[in-house]
Amino acid sequence: MEKLALHGGPKAVTLDDRIVQGWPIITDEEIELVTDLMRKGEISTSPIVAEFERDFARYHGVKYALAQNNGTSTLHAAYFAVGVGPGDEVITPAYSWHLQATPILATNGIPVFCDIEPKTLSIDPKEIEKKITPQTKAIVVLHPFGHPAEMDEIMSIAKSHEIPVIEDASHAHGATYKGRKMGTIGDIGCFSLQGSKLMVAGEGGVLITNNMEYYERAVTLGHYERIPSLTMEKYRKYYPDYPKPPACFGFKYRIHPLAAAIAKVQLKYLDQRNEVRKRNLDYLTKGLTGIRGIEPPYTAPHATVYWLNYLTRYHAEELKGVPRDRFIEALRAEGVSAYSGRVGYLPLHWNPVFQEREFYGKGCPFDCPHAKRKVFYKIGDYPIAEQMYTKLIGLPTFPNPCERELLDQYIDAFQKVVSNVDQLL
Repeated sequence: MEKLALHGGPKAVTLDDRIVQGWPIITDEEIELVTDLMRKGEISTSPIVAEFERDFARYHGVKYALAQNNGTSTLHAAYFAVGVGPGDEVITPAYSWHLQATPILATNGIPVFCDIEPKTLSIDPKEIEKKITPQTKAIVVLHPFGHPAEMDEIMSIAKSHEIPVIEDASHAHGATYKGRKMGTIGDIGCFSLQGSKLMVAGEGGVLITNNMEYYERAVTLGHYERIPSLTMEKYRKYYPDYPKPPACFGFKYRIHPLAAAIAKVQLKYLDQRNEVRKRNLDYLTKGLTGIRGIEPPYTAPHATVYWLNYLTRYHAEELKGVPRDRFIEALRAEGVSAYSGRVGYLPLHWNPVFQEREFYGKGCPFDCPHAKRKVFYKIGDYPIAEQMYTKLIGLPTFPNPCERELLDQYIDAFQKVVSNVDQLL
């Protein structure tokens, strides 16, 4: 029996993990390109934006890429592009970042939450089928923490009902499902380039699609300056010849040129950096597999996963009922950088916005005259999402090259706490 560090014993992790956790990786290449744009005065408009869009589209093998100011605005643009409006419903996972669902409200649509699959934490296709109504206008799919959703089944369901699918691939840059890159399987793919993502711009986002109609509708929402170059007259008319004023929404969702420059360089190294992360976390997963009460994140055999967040499941019932927070306390005392779940991620229906159903203060969009039915969000309606929220333990993603000894010490720390779990009772 070893004394846990929590009770004065020696720490299991003696190596410093801060260096290998450093993210994002910004090199002289990004700094020089940004500096060059500033010297040239290209801080408002620049050809670098179009260059990045071409690079991103080519990387994904799609026709259109639209760079925006963040990932949230790409989701808003996607919902707008497929025509979500008053009374329309959008099926969305019950466990996600709340900004996947709130842009649905911004279109006056109604989110319809769908429970998740316990192994991958992604939206459960069987539950999607149950949620479809005549009002369903779109299905949005998250690839949570980097693992692809079950896209073949989802696309089959969507096509049988003629419903467009939007992929939120903000966690899954470069990940693949049966050899296909995430964001390219649905009708529209949305990416965040926020500073914690697998590739960054500081702040930024990209919408990709092969559908010209969706692309041009998205342009009219947030890129009024591009409207004269559109192919379709029904959208081009919103920017008539001077001196008539443009009449589009004009949300100004365009990306900043300096952010596009950072992202352009980041894309060059995405695959290389993803592989470093994957190599380290595959080793950690192998080491944690088989430790009682600990279930490392699952990777489907047909998926290539680069974890944005590395989340293990904690099964308290296998460890004499020791609460998760107590177990994390013991891990942290051993030197493990562990935390509860994914910060900021809750079952979405718990959010006051959806419990109060008064987003605009006048009953809309939930009680809008165009709504054909009442949608409510009851606690307990999404049991897997609620259960997973209480089980997850987050660990570093080790995105930089690191010594195996550090990963071994992490594995040893888990084994030590599990083997001496009686000390936590």
